[in-house]
Amino acid sequence: MTDWLNQYQQFKETPWSPTTLSPSEEPKFRNWLQSTQLFNSIKGDIAKENNLPANQMDSNRVLDMVLKNSDYDYRGAYKAGMQEAINPHDNRPHFFSATPEGKMLKDPTHPTAWKEFFMRQYRVDPDNLGLDTIDKAVNWSKSAQQIQTPFYKDPFSSPDYSIE
Repeated sequence: MTDWLNQYQQFKETPWSPTTLSPSEEPKFRNWLQSTQLFNSIKGDIAKENNLPANQMDSNRVLDMVLKNSDYDYRGAYKAGMQEAINPHDNRPHFFSATPEGKMLKDPTHPTAWKEFFMRQYRVDPDNLGLDTIDKAVNWSKSAQQIQTPFYKDPFSSPDYSIE
């Protein structure tokens, strides 16, 4: 089994809980999250699903919906000073899966939490390799481990050596 997969399996067995903020931090956090492209993207999705204009959606209600039973630690992202980035694969804003210190912001049940562990080992987004499922990533990793180093050459198989 590959190292990244072992690390992901260990993460899945570790208790996870989102960050808790002090009462004075919570309003600042809520304002911050509502000002992000990610929040506005989610708000637009919810409005579209309900055939409503996004500007008619109550932002506090949408925020409560986003935060209730979330599988992402938005408060942890806020405390870490995270900036969102547009993902080139879906053209949507996202926060990173972990803080720069390595604290996972995604719950182990988040459908893409495994990607963080893959990226830590291979230093490439699995989406860049066309690996959009964990099964594809596992198969890719197994084949990558089977590749022999191309620079090794057995000196006894060379035609320059002859046994007399």
